[in-house]
Amino acid sequence: MMYQQQGFRPPEPPREPPAGSRSESLPPRQRKGRFSFKALFLVLLTLSLLAGGVYLVRWYGAYSQTKEYENVFLDNIYINGLHMGGLTLQQGYDTLVANVNEMQNSWSVDLTYSGHLYYTLNYGIMGIQTNMDQVYDVTMRAYALGHTGDAFQRKRDLDAVKSQPYTDYTTQSSLTTVYLDQILSEIAQDLYRAPVDARLAAFNPDAADPFTIAPESYGRRLDTAPFRETVLSMLSNGISGTVELVPETLRPQVTTEDVRAGLTLISTGTTPISSSSTANRNDNIRVAFSRFNGMIVEKDQRVSFNDTVGERTKANGFLEADEYVYGDLVVGIGGGVCQASTTLYKAVLLANLKVNKREPHSETVSYTTFGQDATVYWGGKKIDFVFTNTSDGPIYITAHVEQNGKALQCVVNLYGRSLGNGVYYTLETQTVEEIPKPEPAEYIKDTRKLYVTYTDEEYLARPGRDGFVNETYLQQWQNGELVSVTLVSRDTYEAQADRYYVGIEPPVG
Repeated sequence: MMYQQQGFRPPEPPREPPAGSRSESLPPRQRKGRFSFKALFLVLLTLSLLAGGVYLVRWYGAYSQTKEYENVFLDNIYINGLHMGGLTLQQGYDTLVANVNEMQNSWSVDLTYSGHLYYTLNYGIMGIQTNMDQVYDVTMRAYALGHTGDAFQRKRDLDAVKSQPYTDYTTQSSLTTVYLDQILSEIAQDLYRAPVDARLAAFNPDAADPFTIAPESYGRRLDTAPFRETVLSMLSNGISGTVELVPETLRPQVTTEDVRAGLTLISTGTTPISSSSTANRNDNIRVAFSRFNGMIVEKDQRVSFNDTVGERTKANGFLEADEYVYGDLVVGIGGGVCQASTTLYKAVLLANLKVNKREPHSETVSYTTFGQDATVYWGGKKIDFVFTNTSDGPIYITAHVEQNGKALQCVVNLYGRSLGNGVYYTLETQTVEEIPKPEPAEYIKDTRKLYVTYTDEEYLARPGRDGFVNETYLQQWQNGELVSVTLVSRDTYEAQADRYYVGIEPPVG
């Protein structure tokens, strides 16, 4: 009842083999073993022979197709655009090296200035170079195709480059502007020339043209920026050629004309020398002038005639000659110096410079109008002539005794900055008042008996004279028109009574 549950069916009994079968006399194991080893061997042998034959056929096919490339590059291999196919390894390397060298020299730019070649720029100078070790590596990498592995690998390489060309390139180092900037900087330093101002080289007061001027020279400076950009533009576009460097011109601040403008003849003072003037007197004038001749008076400098000329002594170069001392004509050392001071005074007035100190003579003089003179004296109560350079620059003085026809004259020239366009000055002296001769006459006792001895004798030592007052004006002219008048001085020429010397002893008998 238990086996019938749920339709369970018990197993059937084993079936007997039929009578007379061969299996009755052979054990099952013996029958199976003999058949398997022999058949398997035959099968494997057959398969091996077949596979070996196929392999040999395929290997030979691969070998025969790659054999012609055994010592050369495969076709369809390109490096830097050059076809390597058919070249030996050495030929390929040499070809590539030559190509790299050609590329290095394929671009150049000459930097020139005024026909002079400064530099020839190329890739190497610009820092663009190819590493030759890298050239070797690229060559070997390309040559390895078709020359590495067995025949089948080489055949695969051959088939690959046939269907798709192999390309490779050597690389160059990146551009650097360091070398270019350094080269341009060196050229700029070499080209640089500082401008040189014109200047007064020498002041020779005895020459016809007393001034020797060293002329100006122009400078130059190279602004490297635009030429740098030009070179880089040519490089990026592969354009070779020449770049002419053009420096900018540097102008000097002071030209010859500027210097000459400060050396204009602005005034001349002249006084005639009387034909009765002695040789000693004329030499005294020359000695006084020699102390001023060639003098350069700087702006705002104060000049004293006495300090410049010095004491009138023989040791100082002066000689004896007639001179006026407080109205009296006497013989003294340095006579004639007042004519030098007067001539300088007139030149100073005509240059419109400041007169600090000046006194007229007590007597009229033959060489100028009373009021246009300047007396000087060293001893006792010193009398000086002093002026200040109130112009805009230095004043250059020349002072000489010159020949004027058959006569001599004193000439003082002042040079400096122009007084203005068309501007010059003149002097005019007017008598504005007359002073009658005093009355009565003066009588002086001749105690030393120089002229008379007795009381009933008298000697007219100095005739009386009328006096006058002169006013001197500085007239400014421009282009021939009088534009201003300035009072310079008001000088009084004192009137004098007749002067008599009388004796002091009673008359005899």
